[in-house]
Amino acid sequence: MKTDDLNFLDKNLSRINQAILKSLPPENFSRITEAIHYSIMNGGKRIRPQIILLMSDAIKVDVSDATVDLIAAAGELIHCYSLIHDDLPAMDDDDFRRGQLSCHKKFDEATAILAGDAIQPLSLEILTTIEDPNLSSEIKLKIINLFSRACGPKGMVEGQSRDILSENKLLSEDELDEMHYLKTGKLIEACVLCVCLLKKDIFEAQINQFIEFSRKFGLAFQIRDDVLDIIGNEEEIGKPINSDINKNKSTYPSILGVEESQKKAESLGKEAMAILKELPYETKNLESLCTLIVSRNN
Repeated sequence: MKTDDLNFLDKNLSRINQAILKSLPPENFSRITEAIHYSIMNGGKRIRPQIILLMSDAIKVDVSDATVDLIAAAGELIHCYSLIHDDLPAMDDDDFRRGQLSCHKKFDEATAILAGDAIQPLSLEILTTIEDPNLSSEIKLKIINLFSRACGPKGMVEGQSRDILSENKLLSEDELDEMHYLKTGKLIEACVLCVCLLKKDIFEAQINQFIEFSRKFGLAFQIRDDVLDIIGNEEEIGKPINSDINKNKSTYPSILGVEESQKKAESLGKEAMAILKELPYETKNLESLCTLIVSRNN
């Protein structure tokens, strides 16, 4: 895919980063806020907020761009909080994230824990403070509920727990799919569903199609991550390769092999695109994102 075809991602990224930055406390307020800025404003693909912006544009939601941007920022903050905690020695024990020292290595473990603890409620605070005449309190509560469930005991937290418990064990492909749905897919699904809530005349059947799209997209994204952990360039992916192998974790390449894993990712990406093409919306940019996530190098 030509770089010119992806210029819309750069434009969205600028919107996303501006919304996030406006939502954060001042960087120089404390050591914790310094760690928050360090961990959030350090690049990243911003895939979850990109989905929110691209879907909102595709289905022509009934709220303002500013509202969409704040919801996107909230979704990304939940993701960022999880990365800080996942990198901790008690979790995945990763020293690098996005090409720089992990939060606990740059600061210390206590600061990293507290920074993550602060970011999660901040994301929900952002949602509660949105003022938009076309966003009812009822819909706002539903969005908060979606994000809360995505990162709770039946979502991201459970997925991370299963990931830790899977070390030195051989999971089946179905068990791996379920683990990554909880750890990664649930938040992506929440991002998709929250946009559906912003459209008054969307049909339930279309919402179900978007859910199926999100699940295939999320799994394809994770499989490509596993592949890059084997074949990726450390400078491009921003952390050492073979980290999962060194921890004896079950991954798609360890179960299926690198080639079959990549084929599965590409197949899921094509299936996700096919679902989008069936919908009565202009989903070209979302389809481009599907292609990108299975061919990316970081």
